[in-house]
Amino acid sequence: MLNPLAEQLNASIVAGNAHVYEMLSSLGREIYFPKEGILNQSAEASAHAKKYNATIGIATEDGIPMHLEVIQRNLSAYQPKDLYSYAPPAGKPELRSVWRTKMIEENPSLQNKSFSSPVVTNALTHGLSIVADLFTDEGDAVIYPDKNWENYELTFGIRRHGVTINYPLFTEQMTFNSAGLREALLAQKDKGKAIVLLNFPNNPTGYTPGPKKAKRLLLQF
Repeated sequence: MLNPLAEQLNASIVAGNAHVYEMLSSLGREIYFPKEGILNQSAEASAHAKKYNATIGIATEDGIPMHLEVIQRNLSAYQPKDLYSYAPPAGKPELRSVWRTKMIEENPSLQNKSFSSPVVTNALTHGLSIVADLFTDEGDAVIYPDKNWENYELTFGIRRHGVTINYPLFTEQMTFNSAGLREALLAQKDKGKAIVLLNFPNNPTGYTPGPKKAKRLLLQF
């Protein structure tokens, strides 16, 4: 039985886009963020508590988070309050807001689109791990080229038991193998679901498609 909070989240996702809900893994449909837990209370306190904060405790000294001076000396460009206090699970709101603004400035097509502020992760592998948890079930096809980053296999295959499907990255003419990607994708048609990983610049080759090639690549989907 799903937690009521998970049911609420799923209903919101279905209302926004039922196809996204269909893509979720079993874990993605069951997972939820505890609304009434200490983490959420701490986030609310950070935003609204101006005098007292009786949530997660943190040792302070002279009104600032306690820390080792030897560490602070090497991080003198930052204030202790910005380094040692607990950050919200999704990242500091100020950072997320600035990041979202930057995304829109660099990608004008995002203007007037509905999307949340980005979530802060502990580097790329952590971000991919979250994506794998939310969308990959055992046996799901995970498609990416033969020239790839080995962490894909660990994250989507070993950890989530997805089935790796590789296709040659380049044709004999050393252009991007759009046909190979399409063939690998269509081979999963009967399953009704396939996960495609696009990594540009490609690791390890560094290949990045130009604007025209990128448009042709999108047509494969």
